[in-house]
Amino acid sequence: MQMTHRLRHVLQIAAFAAAYFAAARVGLLAAVAQPVVSSAWPPSGLALAALLLLGLRLWPGIALGTFLLNWTAGVSAVGAAGIATGNTLEAVAAAWLLTRVVDFHPSLERVRDVIALVVVGALASTTLSATLGVASLWASGAVAPDALGRLWFVWWSGDVLGDVLVAPLLLTWVSAGRTAGRRLEAAGMLAALLLLTALLLRNPLSYVYAVFPLVVWAALRFRSRGTATATAVVATLTIWYTLRGLGPFVTSTPTENLALLQTFLGLTAVTGLVLAAVVTERGAAERALEREVAFVRLLQDVAVAANQAQTAEHALQSSVAEVCRVSGWPVGHVYEVSPDDPDLLRPSRIWHDDGAPRHDSFRRATEQTTLRRGLGLPGRVLATGQPTWIVDVTQDANFMRRDAAAEAGLRAGLAFPVTVGAEVAAVLEFFSPDAVAPNAALLDVLRHIGTQLGRVIERERAAEALREREALLGAVFDQSAVGIAVIDRSARFIRSNRAFQEMIGYDARELRSLSHVDITYAEDLPQNRELMAELARGTRSSYTFEKRYCRKDGRLIWAHVTVSALPAEAGAPQRFVGMVEDVTERKAAEAELHRHRAQLRGLAARLEAAREAERARIAREIHDELGQALTALKIDVLWLKKRVLESPPELTRKLDGMTAIIDSTAQGIQRVAAELRPSVLDELGLRAAIEWEAREFATRTGIECRVELPEGQPAVDASRATAVFRIFQEALTNVARHAAATHVLVRLGMTPNALDLTVADNGRGIREGALHDSRSLGLLGMRERAGNFHGNVTITGNPGAGTILTLTMPRGV
Repeated sequence: MQMTHRLRHVLQIAAFAAAYFAAARVGLLAAVAQPVVSSAWPPSGLALAALLLLGLRLWPGIALGTFLLNWTAGVSAVGAAGIATGNTLEAVAAAWLLTRVVDFHPSLERVRDVIALVVVGALASTTLSATLGVASLWASGAVAPDALGRLWFVWWSGDVLGDVLVAPLLLTWVSAGRTAGRRLEAAGMLAALLLLTALLLRNPLSYVYAVFPLVVWAALRFRSRGTATATAVVATLTIWYTLRGLGPFVTSTPTENLALLQTFLGLTAVTGLVLAAVVTERGAAERALEREVAFVRLLQDVAVAANQAQTAEHALQSSVAEVCRVSGWPVGHVYEVSPDDPDLLRPSRIWHDDGAPRHDSFRRATEQTTLRRGLGLPGRVLATGQPTWIVDVTQDANFMRRDAAAEAGLRAGLAFPVTVGAEVAAVLEFFSPDAVAPNAALLDVLRHIGTQLGRVIERERAAEALREREALLGAVFDQSAVGIAVIDRSARFIRSNRAFQEMIGYDARELRSLSHVDITYAEDLPQNRELMAELARGTRSSYTFEKRYCRKDGRLIWAHVTVSALPAEAGAPQRFVGMVEDVTERKAAEAELHRHRAQLRGLAARLEAAREAERARIAREIHDELGQALTALKIDVLWLKKRVLESPPELTRKLDGMTAIIDSTAQGIQRVAAELRPSVLDELGLRAAIEWEAREFATRTGIECRVELPEGQPAVDASRATAVFRIFQEALTNVARHAAATHVLVRLGMTPNALDLTVADNGRGIREGALHDSRSLGLLGMRERAGNFHGNVTITGNPGAGTILTLTMPRGV
């Protein structure tokens, strides 16, 4: 394979060298100053065109052809090598500068390309070949020193002429676009050009510049290719007639004749090429403007169709048809993103087809093809979210339907997304029978069309969502078991549901003639009006209120009302919606429950009072009766002990033991009596009772207990003092059982209206769950005792940070 490639390269160089040699032999026909120096040198244009079209790798062909020509023409091998070096450097330098520096386009359809060819290729690079060539001839003794300047000019101008005549001819015929449908006109122009040029050159006094109108004709109608061909014809005839002594370029000295000839040919070629490039650029600009206008109209048409379409499907159908019409691509189709799988595209029924039967196979294949994200042309668009263009889908391995496309004669393909926000909702694809290069302007227009269609889909989705929401709200409004009513800023009813109508006793027509003021109980109106005013001012967005309504039949009902302001587009809200729940039965049940609770609380208070009274009675009986009996018994034992003076030791010890038992029993009776009802509470009051209980607690448990009491005796009635003392006892009991504390602080405070008791410990703290544990009977008892006197017990604490119990109770009297 490598040998074949090298052999092909060698053959290309050999063929190019042969062509160069042949063109050089033709060019030597115009050699007048020296056998190897021509005033018109076609090989320079051939070499430049070949390197521009085929690459710099053909440079050995230039060197080989030039060397053989000069060596066979009698120039020494050294001189021929020097000339070959100059000619090769000329072509290589010009081609390298044009392709690497100037961004040269061989079609010569831009003015900048013509100017670059003339300046870089013709005027600048030819100085290399002229300088090295003349120097090589002088070094080999082929020319005298006094002829060097004139010979250099002839050499340089001949190469320039070859570059501006031959190079454009070859470049335009290979690279420039064709002008179709003008063969008859082209033949007529060529015939006129041949005839006019021949007539002008036969007469030495004729005005040869009269051929310019024909060159202009070629430039205007046939662009750069026609101009290069016309100037080549004029140059060939002019040089032919001049070499035979005919025409206006043989009447002066050889130098003047050469200058006039080269000036005429150069001006003809350059003027024609520049004019052709100007016309081509103007045509390209006009076509670009036409495309822009067409694209703008396409956007307008799609926008109008999208706005007028009843559904998104109609908008997509009309858009596909418009894109096919403007772009000239015959086939268009829509792939839709599956609603169940955002990574899956399904073919739709939306098509545009010019009706060619050969497209049926592609259509069937498309309707049977679903595509995942990234697969196929639409799948790539789904993955990237950007328009995609494939020059030839039949050669694209990732295009799943390439065989069907080839059978249908479809080549180029493009697709663009329909986007709703960042989501791709659909992909539109189009196909052309030609392999078309990407058009950035068309892709940009299609991107905008996709955005417009996305808005249509978004609008349709929003409308559908709105319809569903309205249907849902309507069903909820009408079927709700809760009463719902809508009022305006004047508080008049606009709409109400059946539940509200049945609740109030008015029908919908009657309610529309009323306001909420008309059916609200008079005592509830002030608060209702204040809340509605705040709602109307926007200081609150909603409120909840329990009020009474006056039914049509005169009965009063209780209702739990939640009123919210409906959002307004601007300014204060204009509509308000109320959710009304009939709570008459609940209110009656609450009242009954409250009555029962009050009865239970009263019963509990009476039971507690009775229990305290019973405790006090039992404590007094134990203290008085048992205490007196034990005292008498002790007196008798002491009397007996004194009367038996010489009793045995065993009897004495027995009497001492009986005395100790009597003392211990007396102390136990005192303790039990104190626990049942501390006499200090009744005799000395709450302040002394708390101090006494704190000392007993510290003695019994070993926990330090510090008490801070107000000055003077708290002015509370006996029942409240008993409740406070019992709560204090229960608090200390809980500390001893659960807190694992080492210190307790007790504070009793008095305000004009309330009594405050605080018990704080430094123990392990209380868990949140224990505060509401129904099994914590001690806590429940404390709250119940406080509640009997409208008091409140709060307990706070954190694990490891101790517990604080606070009792607040109205003082009463």
